[in-house]
Amino acid sequence: MERVLSKIAEVTSDPYAYVAGLKERKNKKIIGCFPMHVPEEIVHAADLIPVVIWRGNEPVTWGHAHVPPYDCGITRSFVDDAVRGKLSFMDGFVFHIRQCLQAGEFPFIMERHFKPAYQKILYLPAIYPGDPTRDFALKELESFKTSLEDFTGKMISDDSLKKSIEIYNKNRSLMERVYEIRRAKPEILKAKEVMQIVWSSMLMPKEDHNELLTELIKGMEEKSVKAQKERIKVIPVGCLCQTLQFDILDLIEDLGMIVPDDDLYIGSRYFANPVNLNGNPLKALADRYLTKTPLCPTKGVWDIHWGDEAIKRMRDNDAKGIISVRVKYCPPHTCYYPDFRSKMAEEGVPEVMIEMEHEIISLEGVKTRLQSFAETIGGV
Repeated sequence: MERVLSKIAEVTSDPYAYVAGLKERKNKKIIGCFPMHVPEEIVHAADLIPVVIWRGNEPVTWGHAHVPPYDCGITRSFVDDAVRGKLSFMDGFVFHIRQCLQAGEFPFIMERHFKPAYQKILYLPAIYPGDPTRDFALKELESFKTSLEDFTGKMISDDSLKKSIEIYNKNRSLMERVYEIRRAKPEILKAKEVMQIVWSSMLMPKEDHNELLTELIKGMEEKSVKAQKERIKVIPVGCLCQTLQFDILDLIEDLGMIVPDDDLYIGSRYFANPVNLNGNPLKALADRYLTKTPLCPTKGVWDIHWGDEAIKRMRDNDAKGIISVRVKYCPPHTCYYPDFRSKMAEEGVPEVMIEMEHEIISLEGVKTRLQSFAETIGGV
């Protein structure tokens, strides 16, 4: 376990150096995929390396000349990295722009200042009932596949796409097993380590990550841990698109709480829903996107409530409360949160919302809110 966790920590501590080195080691082109819904399997089948774009590790400087300060952390950070040349090792980008108004700025900024060799605008639809939605999603994926074939000069066969889907499905299965063990033995991993495990899967070739996970799972299955009954189980929910600051995860644990499960993008959401490989692989990828759960505010689903999903996850894990992590200036989450909060109140579920942004000057306010929350649910 220690060797695998050390390797994963090395990858995520400096993703710029890792991905740049990966390009040299594998002798393949790198395609940055903006979170959350780009089907990486198509990029993989084109014999390219897909990586999920991440929030940078430095304060935004040059980026403020190109995007407003009220954009969320990952959008400002990504533009800042691009115009400063920190992403020069990437050969192309894919942006799914319908999910976020802020992401709609990227293609124009990139064309003017970065000029990547490849750029694709993906427009996956909101999930409405009926065949037109599915047909639209499938046509977008077909267009995406064609654009990659034009870029590489190679055809993407159904067999190669199915093979890529199988590799990604294996990764999802292994990640689910990590979470199963964690639910049974929450003390076995720190919340920070779990997020690093998921994040590393977004940066590493899935074949390499699968090998690490196989070794990690073996160690987790063999390792015995002593349950700490005084620890209060809580479920973090939200934080769409980007990593949650590790300091906040450490703070949750330092205050006597423990995380047995989560509903975060760089968490359980990323590997949810394996692709059902029956027939046309592109249709199978479209069907995965059109799956309504886990509910995402960017998909326009109206007949399922995010609060119900979060409450079920909390109760399944015998947790005592929910920590809503809202990224500052994230319109989809911000607009959904009042309904989410109302559902918590209706069901009598303890919940606290903490807001995070790219540049954190002090965690004292977050600490105060979490400390008060821990004291409240500790007596439930």
